[in-house]
Amino acid sequence: MVPVFVLAGCGAEDAVNLPDVPDVPDIEMPNLDVLNEDLLEGANGVRNFLAQEYQLSDVGNVDCPGDLALQFDCTVTVAGQEKTVTVTVLNENGEFEVSEPK
Repeated sequence: MVPVFVLAGCGAEDAVNLPDVPDVPDIEMPNLDVLNEDLLEGANGVRNFLAQEYQLSDVGNVDCPGDLALQFDCTVTVAGQEKTVTVTVLNENGEFEVSEPK
């Protein structure tokens, strides 16, 4: 869920422009048998996604947190340099997407 803050007692001149909040899917975390740290760090996890989606062939170590959420960061080694990717869980089946390494 996205927190929503309400400003009480504000007139039009006091209005605050809030950034657009993207629609957050209403999904539950997948079962640990479907998505877990070992699967994400394994051959068919983040490394495979980076190879297929971004054509990165020199992805080494992948380190994801033990406590997963619907969105989290993993550390990856790409061409010998440590980078960060954001993993977003798409559904209860454990499908996910990975951002381009930064």
